[in-house]
Amino acid sequence: MLLVVICLAMARLQLWRAETRGERFEREQAALVATPISLSPEQRQRDELVDRAATVRGHWLPEKTLFLDNKIHHGRPGYQVLTPMQLSGSSSVVLVNRGWLPAPRLRSDVPSVSSASGEREIAGVTRSFETRAFELQETFPEGRIWQHVREDEYRRRSGLDALPVILLQTGTDDDGLIRDWGSPDNPANRHYGYAAMWLVFALLAAAYGFLAWRKK
Repeated sequence: MLLVVICLAMARLQLWRAETRGERFEREQAALVATPISLSPEQRQRDELVDRAATVRGHWLPEKTLFLDNKIHHGRPGYQVLTPMQLSGSSSVVLVNRGWLPAPRLRSDVPSVSSASGEREIAGVTRSFETRAFELQETFPEGRIWQHVREDEYRRRSGLDALPVILLQTGTDDDGLIRDWGSPDNPANRHYGYAAMWLVFALLAAAYGFLAWRKK
C-alpha cells in the first residue's frame, strides 16, 4: 500500500509539472507572434516583462561579454554568448543572449565574437534570469566563462544596472552565432507520459500486493 501511495504521488507530481510547464510553453509560443514591447529603463516589473516579444535600441558593451559554459548544440560543446546592450540615452542595460558558438579546441582559449558598433535595434523574446538550483558545490564565475547567470550575482559582479530579464535575440545578424531557442514540442506531453508510467507502476504494485495476499 505504501508503494501504491508513493507511485500515485509521483504521478500527481508529474501532472502538476505538465500543467505548469505546458502553460509556460504556451506563453512562450504566444510571445513569438505577439506585438513586441519596447524595453526601457523604467520597466522593472519582472512579471510584466518575462516571456514577451520585445525590441531594444542601444549599443553593445563588448568588453562586458560573457560566455555561458556547457551548452550543447547538435552534440557539439560550446557557449552561449551574452552581451549587455546599453539602452539609448540611459546607463541601464539589457543582458542579451545572442546565441551559440562552438567551443575552441583548447579549453584555455576564450572564444571571440564580433559586435557591431554604433546604435542598433534588435528583437527577441524575454526570459527570466536563472534561479539558484540545487548544487553539490557552489560555483563562481571564472573570468568571462560563467556556469550560471543569476540576476543579483550578475548585477554585483558586472557593476551594471541591468533590467530584470534576459533578451534572447532572434532574427539574423552578421555575427556567426546560432540562435536556436528550443524545440517546438510542448514539454507537457513528456510529463503526461511520466505520469502514465507511474500510474502503471501503482497498478502493478496493487496487483502484486493482491496476489501476495491471496496466496498468503
